[in-house]
Amino acid sequence: MAGIEDMTRIYDFEPSERSHSTCSPIVGLSVILRRYLVPVHTRRLEFEGVENFRDLGGYPTADGGHTVWGQIFRSDSLHKLTPSDLVAFERMGVRMVYDLRGDEERATHPNPFDSIQLAVVGQPRNGDRRTIDAAAFSAASDGEQLLRDLYIGMLLHSAPLFGVLLTGFVEPTNRPAVFHCHAGKDRTGIAAALLLLAVGVDRETILDDYELTRRYRTPDHQQDSLANLLALGMSPEAAAGVMTAPRWAMQDALDAIDSDFGGIDAYLTGPAGMTPSSLPELRASFVTKPAG
Repeated sequence: MAGIEDMTRIYDFEPSERSHSTCSPIVGLSVILRRYLVPVHTRRLEFEGVENFRDLGGYPTADGGHTVWGQIFRSDSLHKLTPSDLVAFERMGVRMVYDLRGDEERATHPNPFDSIQLAVVGQPRNGDRRTIDAAAFSAASDGEQLLRDLYIGMLLHSAPLFGVLLTGFVEPTNRPAVFHCHAGKDRTGIAAALLLLAVGVDRETILDDYELTRRYRTPDHQQDSLANLLALGMSPEAAAGVMTAPRWAMQDALDAIDSDFGGIDAYLTGPAGMTPSSLPELRASFVTKPAG
């Protein structure tokens, strides 16, 4: 999983050739390699109250470039930021926050700053989330299957919202930007996958990024989500399946972009409503090309 770990750039130098300087994890670490100062960025930004705040920079793209560090971040709910977290967040210079949660979630746990709401709908392709019988899910595999169905349903029901989100990233005055939901896994995971696909990141890397939630958002961090699912009548085993990050479920969603919508460009310029010119603009703004 090179390129996915916390320290996402790995250099083939002996430890004695490295000299570390001290700086905030918000801006990343710096190491001096021989006579050159080379930035080594951190995938996960460590806050006291938020567990799953991650930089989407540094991923290789099909054209030989990399996504730009420090420009677009994905996260779990930001209402948990502590006072010291808010100071660090302010220093990041974030210009735009996109909240993918619904009205009830926002009312219960409002963000501590202004944000744009894009309430992504979590419901299966052929159903209403209000008709989901949680008690019918008994095994962990049932919970994972529900995630898969919800992911594909999001692509269908919330396409215009994803189009607004990715179009917003094109405008330089909107970056750095953060988008988030509750856990930073499902609604945020689909949004991140669409963004990374759009700029040419390969699918295995996208799936690796999705699975990182399992490392950073442990069961200890999910007691509120577990309680909500159990209150709906879901079994503990099925609830555990819902709270994981099954690679196959996101893989099926990525496959559906091809089979159901004709590929990422057709999806974004069709159901998502992006203009054809916005796609190359997004790639130009979020991908750095190799020198030469």
